[in-house]
Amino acid sequence: MNKEKVLIIDDEVGNLHMLKIRLEYENFEVLTADDPYKGLELAHSELPDVILLDVNMPGLDGFDVCRRLKADFNTNGIPVIMLTCMDDTDYKIEGLEGAGADDYLVKDEIDHREIAARIRSLLRRTRESISANPLTRLPGNRAIEAELSKRFSGNSPFVVGYIDIDNFKAYNDIYGFQNGDRVILTIANIVRTVTANHPGTFIGHIGGDDFLFVSSLECAEAIASAIVSEVECTAPEFYTREHRDAGGIISADRDGNQRKFPFFAVSIALIPNNAVDSPSTLSEIAGKIKKSLKARGGNCYGGPQILD
Repeated sequence: MNKEKVLIIDDEVGNLHMLKIRLEYENFEVLTADDPYKGLELAHSELPDVILLDVNMPGLDGFDVCRRLKADFNTNGIPVIMLTCMDDTDYKIEGLEGAGADDYLVKDEIDHREIAARIRSLLRRTRESISANPLTRLPGNRAIEAELSKRFSGNSPFVVGYIDIDNFKAYNDIYGFQNGDRVILTIANIVRTVTANHPGTFIGHIGGDDFLFVSSLECAEAIASAIVSEVECTAPEFYTREHRDAGGIISADRDGNQRKFPFFAVSIALIPNNAVDSPSTLSEIAGKIKKSLKARGGNCYGGPQILD
């Protein structure tokens, strides 16, 4: 079973070291950063389950770090516990309401026998209250529905990109579900990395091998093209040398017939909001577009025009 991952951001090295030892003893995986900027980098690259964040740091204080974490689609679902030496109500309100922290602990009052239980309790509440995919930590269906509803009620044009992994069942059948999960996580990270270059883009995990992004009209094709390119370059690494040399695997299709499947790929349906009447019709149109794209061999993208 994977350990829950804690990131501690604190410029006080002694406190950092002490907390790391205590939490590792409690069976957490612990990452540390003694600099707020390094902490932000680790939060994006490692996607910890929870962040312990010191308030008083030079250069960028904990309030600002927390605001940046909560303003980013990639990290806003990670619960943050603020740590401070000051037991002041205004300070706590600033952390919890002003910066968006999820909990607040005063360093001098921390009972280290209790802190692991507090972290686990926060994680449990967070997972129960948010719609997040447990594997990728991306927003799940409730969050996706809320985002689409918000976008459709606004006045700005946008594009919904539906991402489907091609040849994924065949890969799972040959390599097993654990390696299949590695593929899903890799696709999720590719989507995260690509969309990070396009601020304001929402990404979500519908479930299984289906993902979604919502972006501006100007960015949609660039995002889709970059995702396709990254997946095409990365896919061969997930196969044995024998299968790489053969250019794919032999497996049963959905009708039980043995045939060759190329490396896994992605098909991305791009649907502008003016092409649909409501969010309820999106998935139907996306399904038709993805079917057409898959017939072309995958690792491609397109919009409703390909159905004409």
